[in-house]
Amino acid sequence: MSIGRSLVLLASLAPCVVACRETRQAKAAQARAVEAKRKQEFASRIAMADANPAKALPMAMWIMPPELREISGLALTPRGTVLTHDDNVGRVYEIDPRSGILLKGFSLEGIPRGDFEAITIAGTDVYLLESKGKIYKFKEGTDGQEVPFTIYDTRLGKECEFESMAFEADSSRLLLACKKFLTKNAPHELLIFRLPLPLGDPSTMSRLKVPIEDVIGSTGWKNFHPSDLNIDPITKNYVIIASHEKGLVVITPEGDVVRSEPIPGYHRQPEGVAITRDSVLMISDEANVKPAALTLYRWRP
Repeated sequence: MSIGRSLVLLASLAPCVVACRETRQAKAAQARAVEAKRKQEFASRIAMADANPAKALPMAMWIMPPELREISGLALTPRGTVLTHDDNVGRVYEIDPRSGILLKGFSLEGIPRGDFEAITIAGTDVYLLESKGKIYKFKEGTDGQEVPFTIYDTRLGKECEFESMAFEADSSRLLLACKKFLTKNAPHELLIFRLPLPLGDPSTMSRLKVPIEDVIGSTGWKNFHPSDLNIDPITKNYVIIASHEKGLVVITPEGDVVRSEPIPGYHRQPEGVAITRDSVLMISDEANVKPAALTLYRWRP
């Protein structure tokens, strides 16, 4: 191709380039306006919730996009956003909980398949948990990136099925709550495994056992099957939800039950929980008749 022909071709493309750029800029401006409006509305709803502390009404309910149909665990970032993940493949997403906007998505290298059930953040490391007790460790990626990872097998998969994991910063350890016992003589208790970081030496693992009668209290539940676990950033207590019981339990690190109660609002399949430093409780629901959603409440320890 001659230089003259190249110039003509570039000139013919120039209006399209300018128009495309203007379209992108307009869409970006529109997205920023929507985000600002949602955050403003959310701030007013927080004020309303504080003015009516007796009512546990949702402050916001964000419908998730199709790629987050099976939204499961939640992990709060230092930026105030949350990381969540796909249930069947190693893919992670970031959501702004105050606007409901999906900010980015990245994958583990090769996009491994698995029954991924929980996610947590410890410093600059992200941990993703499979139901059989395997833990994937990696760094947070940028939008569209594939990140390398390592796998640690807790070897607890024959004993328990897992759906919850949290990082306890004060003791630098991961917490894994047993959802379902797989042994013949299953104990009648809530069992939380505590794995010190860095992962590697299984002999350093400890167990917190809470009698199921203490967990149930006066709720009328027959059992309690943890779907997710997180730490209250103010009290440092463990906050655990169970999809089957539609229940929420608060337990001290020593194993004392602070309270047991129904999850606020109406949830068809609550799978994830997180609490912000300014006391906002987040509950994620997988799609079940209705689309997947992230619902926010005022958290009262």
